[in-house]
Amino acid sequence: MPIIFLATVGVQILCIVHAVRTGRTQPWLYVIMFLPLVGSVAYFLVEILPGIADTRRARNVLSNVQTVLDPDREYRDRLAQVELSGTPAAKAALADECSRKGMHDDAVALYRTALTGLFADDPNLLLGFARVLVEKPDFAECQRTLDHLRDKNPDFNSSDGHLLYARALEGQLKSEEAAAEYEALIGYYPGYEAKVRYAIFLQKLGQPAKAKEVLEGVVKSYKQQPRHAQALNRDWYDVARRNLEGRA
Repeated sequence: MPIIFLATVGVQILCIVHAVRTGRTQPWLYVIMFLPLVGSVAYFLVEILPGIADTRRARNVLSNVQTVLDPDREYRDRLAQVELSGTPAAKAALADECSRKGMHDDAVALYRTALTGLFADDPNLLLGFARVLVEKPDFAECQRTLDHLRDKNPDFNSSDGHLLYARALEGQLKSEEAAAEYEALIGYYPGYEAKVRYAIFLQKLGQPAKAKEVLEGVVKSYKQQPRHAQALNRDWYDVARRNLEGRA
């Protein structure tokens, strides 16, 4: 027991020193001091390990841990950037975080202030705005935003923008137009999101056989992929599998 206690105290002290030296005292000092073992482990996973294991999977895992421990950290960081610089890019980043947190009205307001002056027709900002609008959801405004993007930037191509457009049409119950966009999209969209969304849309249209065919294609393709590709596509594969099993 004394050895375990001393080891815990030693790790706790090292984490506190690291937090102070790197300016990461809030909220970590409280977490480490009041939860000695759990707090120290959490600090190591979130603040120290990323520099050691800088891989995509490690970043995703650590990001999830960090979000659980301090769900407002990303919001505070992005808000600070807006207050510091006030650039359209900073506002867009904060808007995206607001949207992720369900603060859709704030996200829309931020994008409207970013899309002014020289940046009124910026394709990346318009695309981000469309993404926020489809999550709000405001499908009609999303479609208008994407039409404006295409009109002002005819050479700008985005598979994500195409998917948002299909979703905006679907959300407005423009079924024939949405189906045509999905059909055009699934042939080139990277990953499985477009195909799975299309299949779910087909189910809503009362076309279960065609939906099943699309979903079975996703599952078959996934099983033939190497592990690293499966890791990237697991979320939408899981959605496809659950829909096939009737557990959506």
